Amino acid sequence: MPVIHQKTYIKADKEFVYRTLTTAEGWNAWFTDDTSVELNGDGTGEIRLRWTNFGSEKKTIEDGGMILEAVPGKSFVFQWAPGESVTTISIQLESYKEGTRVMLTETGYSNSERDLAACIDCAAGWGEALTLLKIYLEHGIVYKDDLG
Repeated sequence: MPVIHQKTYIKADKEFVYRTLTTAEGWNAWFTDDTSVELNGDGTGEIRLRWTNFGSEKKTIEDGGMILEAVPGKSFVFQWAPGESVTTISIQLESYKEGTRVMLTETGYSNSERDLAACIDCAAGWGEALTLLKIYLEHGIVYKDDLG
């Protein structure tokens, strides 16, 4: 079963990184266009990631699912289905030097042709997403409109 691992170092404190990853305003600021996040007091909920006018075809893409865990300053775990299987994205945060090490793991892909294609796209995509997050949090620069 394929697994995606990505990580980056961001010169921002864990709480700031966490708030950016667990709010609609946070996601929409640096990556998506119309994401919604419903987070319950027990750290569960639902996330809907949405991009409008995406790519050369200017289509709308939406995906998301259950939030399984949200621990302030520590972790954010949610599900979506970029292929045919529901996958789980686990984002772990830890203090490192003058900022935060962000470690992302995505699991749940099968070995089907559709899942393997989605896994390859998401492996590259999550690397790009973490780079966009880093640039946004460290410098306030947004490149999401350049993706299309």
